[in-house]
Amino acid sequence: MKYTKKIIILVTFFVLISSIIFAQDYLTYQVKKGDSLSIIAQGFKVKLSDLIAINEIKNPDLIHTGQKLLIPKENSSYIVKKGESLSKIASRLKVNLPNLIKINQIKNPDLVYVGQKLVIPSSGQTREYQLASRSNAISYIWPIQGRITSEYGWRIHPVYQRREFHTGIDIAVPIGCPVYAAAAGQVIYSGYLGGYGNLVILKHRDNSKTYYGHNIELLVKKGDIIKKGKVIALSGSTGVSTGPHLHFEIRINGKHCNPLNYLNQRYLNNGFRI
Repeated sequence: MKYTKKIIILVTFFVLISSIIFAQDYLTYQVKKGDSLSIIAQGFKVKLSDLIAINEIKNPDLIHTGQKLLIPKENSSYIVKKGESLSKIASRLKVNLPNLIKINQIKNPDLVYVGQKLVIPSSGQTREYQLASRSNAISYIWPIQGRITSEYGWRIHPVYQRREFHTGIDIAVPIGCPVYAAAAGQVIYSGYLGGYGNLVILKHRDNSKTYYGHNIELLVKKGDIIKKGKVIALSGSTGVSTGPHLHFEIRINGKHCNPLNYLNQRYLNNGFRI
């Protein structure tokens, strides 16, 4: 009897430990009204098939509001630079050194070379980024034509060289290109704002907001009522930027979301994207 109790305790302990380790590699997302598995997969940049398999979903068409889903955390990559070591890289990017060694299958941690590409594991931060519910009230147009050089999601910041969450998309264009309002709305900010540089923020009728950053010149002022397609700025490279481009965000219900889920997908097949 005592032996049986010990076995039960040991099994329970190992199940608990494995579940904690498993949970560290995943985010928890609560399904909201208007969500579908494909929308959630696109928003978190994971494969739909992986999302279905991880959550053991038998019928992908049947998910319900309030349902909790496990979302695999993303890994990013980093190129080793002169004078760097694994411990310095782990410290700078705030990741666990043993995990960094393990995920890259490094046999000798003292031997890394300039130009070596490393996979950076998730830092295990508890902050979660939820998808905003898709809104049918607003139809957004592309604010500018150019190639997408940085998408929404985790990345190594091109200037600070640390792992950060990119809250919009970057569209590379020459300096001075017209920037169009993605939807009708009111200007609630027009000015210089930190890393955004010269920024315009529009508020739309469903309370969603669009952000247009790094402009060289702003053509609207706070309080202006703007029609969809109106030129509101000229593109530039102000603020924290490595070259001329437009940083574009869509925020719904106060949460940033992937603009590619809301913009016309046909644009992506017309040669403007890398």
